[in-house]
Amino acid sequence: MTKTFIFDWSGTLSDNFHSFCQVYELIAKELGGKSLTQNEIKNTFTLPYMKFWNLHFPDLTKEKEDRLYLKFIHEVERAKAYPTTKETIEHLHKMGHKIFVVSSDLPLKLLPEAKEFGISELFTEIISQSHNKNKQIKYLLEKHNLNPEDTFYIGDTSGDVEEGKIAGVKTKGISWGFQSKDILAKSNPDFLIDDIAEIKDII
Repeated sequence: MTKTFIFDWSGTLSDNFHSFCQVYELIAKELGGKSLTQNEIKNTFTLPYMKFWNLHFPDLTKEKEDRLYLKFIHEVERAKAYPTTKETIEHLHKMGHKIFVVSSDLPLKLLPEAKEFGISELFTEIISQSHNKNKQIKYLLEKHNLNPEDTFYIGDTSGDVEEGKIAGVKTKGISWGFQSKDILAKSNPDFLIDDIAEIKDII
């Protein structure tokens, strides 16, 4: 039976947590804020992403955060695909499943990465710069006539799980991304996995 897989990008398909940490430090320096360890970021990161930024910078607006993020993202280490990202996406595509991306990442970052990873053409649609993901997930359900019961939203934070639940689809939490596994588990995803390749077994 054909399934639908809607993926988050950063921390899910793109191994860029190290890049995000570097961007955070540059923004913190720019704003005169406090440095955070990687564990502190993992333990406080959530979605929508402005919840995270406003936890550490209460007066920071989304518009300013977006400008600063875009300013510094090209000054840090480049992202790379997780080792089994391409293999898994190619497998899902070959099996005839529908594959999408709904991500808060900026298009100037996400789209070149997807092309570089060699998987951009395998997605039916990529939606970037999404701050309230449940709306975009619902949009895809309606536009492509998808069955929510056979649709999974896959992400690395409790916020992703919550957005998927609001949209009425099943959720898969992945433990290798931006948020600690313990915090992610408390959001009660339908599945909690430790390697993207496990998606093939869950089908």
